[in-house]
Amino acid sequence: MARLRVRMWLPHLAAILVLIGCARLALWQLDRAEEKQALVDQWQSAPASLLTEEALESYTPVTGTGRFDPTRHVLLDNQIRNNHPGVHVFTPFHPEDTDWIILVNRGWQPFDRRSGQWPEFETDSQRLELSGRISPPPRVGVQIGRAESLDPENWPNLMTYFDLEHLREAFGPNLADHVILLDVDHPAHLSGDDWRPVTMGPERHRGYAFQWASIGFVVFLIWIILTARALRK
Repeated sequence: MARLRVRMWLPHLAAILVLIGCARLALWQLDRAEEKQALVDQWQSAPASLLTEEALESYTPVTGTGRFDPTRHVLLDNQIRNNHPGVHVFTPFHPEDTDWIILVNRGWQPFDRRSGQWPEFETDSQRLELSGRISPPPRVGVQIGRAESLDPENWPNLMTYFDLEHLREAFGPNLADHVILLDVDHPAHLSGDDWRPVTMGPERHRGYAFQWASIGFVVFLIWIILTARALRK
């Protein structure tokens, strides 16, 4: 008798669990869409500012004068562009009349570990006008192992993960928490690719939410139909 009851209620329990799961996933995707939309809005509406330590707010367009350090570059590994492996080149920038440093992301360069050759690019050491957009440091997805320390005696340095602690060991404590995404039309930009505030836009998350809601709706209809048939019998 107990087994019969379990067999009777098991499909209903499974349907309820599936519906709850679909609802939670749909709501989670909607929450992610709101977060991404807020980032996009912040990117589009952030007022321009001069480059100062006090103005390091995410996505603020900034301009300032200073000099690149042409001898010390950090290459962030595992950056894919059109299915080709490469790196993002970060060059330290010294704003004029200050004692702090900020790393500037100058874009993508091809790099294959097996070649044994570093990417080749030029860096002007003269005073220049910098224009770009303040950004949080690159985020780490699934991290396997720990980031290795930089070698301050040999440059460039290749980093698998962007680790501020290790970067400050090499550049000193005056290294800024944020980075600059160099304007794509700036002469020092290396690839000319547009920057995007988010990799996956809010519309994609809304599409996934609709898919989960649709799956839940179909499961609900099947559950109702099968339950009605069982009651008729």
